[in-house]
Amino acid sequence: MTITESLPYGIIKSQLKKTDKIGIVSCSACVSFCETGGKEKMDELAERLIKDGFNVVDKDLIGIACDLEQVKKIEFEGDVIIVLSCDAGVYNIKKMVGYKKVIPALNTVGIGVRDAQGNINLVRKFG
Repeated sequence: MTITESLPYGIIKSQLKKTDKIGIVSCSACVSFCETGGKEKMDELAERLIKDGFNVVDKDLIGIACDLEQVKKIEFEGDVIIVLSCDAGVYNIKKMVGYKKVIPALNTVGIGVRDAQGNINLVRKFG
Protein backbone atom coordinates (compact mmCIF):
# COMPACT_ATOMS: atom_id res chain seq x y z
CA MET A 1 0.00 0.00 0.00
CA THR A 2 1.01 3.62 -0.41
CA ILE A 3 2.01 5.27 2.86
CA THR A 4 0.96 8.89 3.43
CA GLU A 5 1.20 11.44 6.20
CA SER A 6 -1.02 14.45 6.80
CA LEU A 7 0.26 17.91 6.02
CA PRO A 8 -0.16 20.40 8.88
CA TYR A 9 -3.58 22.06 8.90
CA GLY A 10 -1.93 25.50 8.78
CA ILE A 11 -0.27 24.69 5.45
CA ILE A 12 -3.59 23.64 3.93
CA LYS A 13 -5.43 26.63 5.39
CA SER A 14 -2.77 29.09 4.18
CA GLN A 15 -3.60 28.15 0.57
CA LEU A 16 -7.28 29.05 0.94
CA LYS A 17 -9.30 32.25 0.85
CA LYS A 18 -12.55 32.77 2.75
CA THR A 19 -14.28 33.37 -0.60
CA ASP A 20 -13.26 29.98 -2.02
CA LYS A 21 -15.91 27.34 -2.62
CA ILE A 22 -14.11 24.32 -1.24
CA GLY A 23 -14.64 20.72 -2.22
CA ILE A 24 -12.92 17.96 -0.26
CA VAL A 25 -12.20 14.62 -1.91
CA SER A 26 -10.76 11.60 -0.14
CA CYS A 27 -9.65 8.22 -1.29
CA SER A 28 -10.86 5.39 0.92
CA ALA A 29 -8.13 2.86 0.17
CA CYS A 30 -4.53 3.16 1.43
CA VAL A 31 -5.11 6.50 3.17
CA SER A 32 -7.80 4.90 5.32
CA PHE A 33 -5.31 2.30 6.56
CA CYS A 34 -2.78 5.07 7.22
CA GLU A 35 -5.50 7.05 9.05
CA THR A 36 -4.75 10.10 6.91
CA GLY A 37 -7.87 9.95 4.77
CA GLY A 38 -11.18 8.21 4.32
CA LYS A 39 -14.59 9.43 5.42
CA GLU A 40 -13.63 10.21 9.02
CA LYS A 41 -10.61 12.38 8.14
CA MET A 42 -12.52 14.07 5.32
CA ASP A 43 -15.35 14.96 7.72
CA GLU A 44 -12.87 16.17 10.37
CA LEU A 45 -11.15 18.47 7.87
CA ALA A 46 -14.49 19.83 6.64
CA GLU A 47 -15.66 20.56 10.21
CA ARG A 48 -12.40 22.31 11.05
CA LEU A 49 -12.52 24.47 7.93
CA ILE A 50 -16.17 25.41 8.51
CA LYS A 51 -15.36 26.30 12.13
CA ASP A 52 -12.61 28.60 10.81
CA GLY A 53 -15.07 30.36 8.51
CA PHE A 54 -14.36 28.63 5.19
CA ASN A 55 -17.08 27.67 2.71
CA VAL A 56 -17.05 23.88 2.25
CA VAL A 57 -19.58 23.13 -0.50
CA ASP A 58 -18.91 19.47 -1.22
CA LYS A 59 -17.34 16.27 0.10
CA ASP A 60 -16.74 13.16 -1.99
CA LEU A 61 -15.34 9.78 -1.02
CA ILE A 62 -13.67 7.82 -3.84
CA GLY A 63 -13.03 4.09 -3.52
CA ILE A 64 -9.61 4.26 -5.14
CA ALA A 65 -8.40 7.67 -6.28
CA CYS A 66 -5.54 6.23 -8.33
CA ASP A 67 -8.17 4.58 -10.57
CA LEU A 68 -9.09 7.23 -13.15
CA GLU A 69 -12.41 5.52 -13.93
CA GLN A 70 -13.56 6.04 -10.32
CA VAL A 71 -12.37 9.66 -10.32
CA LYS A 72 -14.32 10.33 -13.54
CA LYS A 73 -17.58 9.52 -11.70
CA ILE A 74 -17.19 12.41 -9.26
CA GLU A 75 -18.71 15.84 -9.89
CA PHE A 76 -16.36 18.39 -8.42
CA GLU A 77 -18.51 21.29 -7.20
CA GLY A 78 -15.93 23.47 -5.47
CA ASP A 79 -13.61 25.87 -7.24
CA VAL A 80 -10.83 24.69 -4.92
CA ILE A 81 -10.43 20.95 -4.32
CA ILE A 82 -8.58 19.64 -1.26
CA VAL A 83 -7.45 16.06 -1.84
CA LEU A 84 -6.83 13.44 0.82
CA SER A 85 -4.98 10.84 -1.24
CA CYS A 86 -1.52 9.84 -2.37
CA ASP A 87 0.21 11.63 -5.22
CA ALA A 88 -1.36 9.26 -7.78
CA GLY A 89 -4.87 10.24 -6.68
CA VAL A 90 -3.95 13.93 -6.70
CA TYR A 91 -2.61 13.48 -10.24
CA ASN A 92 -5.87 11.89 -11.42
CA ILE A 93 -7.99 14.58 -9.81
CA LYS A 94 -5.87 17.34 -11.35
CA LYS A 95 -6.32 15.63 -14.69
CA MET A 96 -10.11 15.79 -14.29
CA VAL A 97 -10.33 19.36 -12.94
CA GLY A 98 -7.36 21.05 -14.57
CA TYR A 99 -9.01 24.47 -14.45
CA LYS A 100 -9.62 24.34 -10.67
CA LYS A 101 -7.11 24.80 -7.89
CA VAL A 102 -6.14 21.44 -6.35
CA ILE A 103 -4.54 21.33 -2.90
CA PRO A 104 -2.93 18.07 -1.75
CA ALA A 105 -3.53 17.50 1.97
CA LEU A 106 -1.14 14.56 2.30
CA ASN A 107 2.51 13.81 1.68
CA THR A 108 3.24 10.50 -0.08
CA VAL A 109 6.01 8.84 1.95
CA GLY A 110 6.54 5.46 0.30
CA ILE A 111 5.30 1.89 0.00
CA GLY A 112 4.50 -0.23 3.00
CA VAL A 113 2.73 -3.24 4.43
CA ARG A 114 0.40 -3.86 7.33
CA ASP A 115 1.28 -6.67 9.74
CA ALA A 116 -1.05 -9.00 11.66
CA GLN A 117 -1.21 -6.54 14.57
CA GLY A 118 -2.30 -3.69 12.30
CA ASN A 119 1.02 -1.87 12.38
CA ILE A 120 2.11 -0.20 9.16
CA ASN A 121 5.71 -0.83 8.18
CA LEU A 122 7.50 1.28 5.58
CA VAL A 123 9.15 -0.99 2.99
CA ARG A 124 10.49 1.63 0.60
CA LYS A 125 10.72 5.35 1.25
CA PHE A 126 10.27 7.73 -1.66
CA GLY A 127 12.83 10.40 -2.56
